[in-house]
Amino acid sequence: MPIKRTDHISLNVVNLEEAIHFFSLCGLEVRGRWEMKGELLDRLLSLEGAETECVALGLPGEPLWLELVRFKHPLDTASVIQSVHAGGLRHLCFEVTALTALVERLADNGYQSIGDIANYENEYRLCYVRGPEDVIIELAEKIGPV
Repeated sequence: MPIKRTDHISLNVVNLEEAIHFFSLCGLEVRGRWEMKGELLDRLLSLEGAETECVALGLPGEPLWLELVRFKHPLDTASVIQSVHAGGLRHLCFEVTALTALVERLADNGYQSIGDIANYENEYRLCYVRGPEDVIIELAEKIGPV
């Protein structure tokens, strides 16, 4: 099989600090920060003069990480509204504990749930939350024995 493992997921954001704050509220920790520019990035992206600022976030002990990328150049501030049923990347899902408390903590920081917390076949409690720049995350809490 050609795919060995999932390494990371990357999201382009306009407000990097807000995105870091949001995902930190969810329990992810900053693993690193860096900037990229130059010929390699231009060739990779087929752009001229590309410049990015990046942050890696992850959970302790988990190899999978989330990369947040803010383009310093070129700037594209056009707002793209994502919905639960839109094409493209639909959402990220995190398995969590204490779902209700997390949803309340996010709401206290201005990040509202899209709908109610719902029970999925007595296996999971689920909730969608809209984060910064309309990124949608699904929070899933296992019901019963873990």
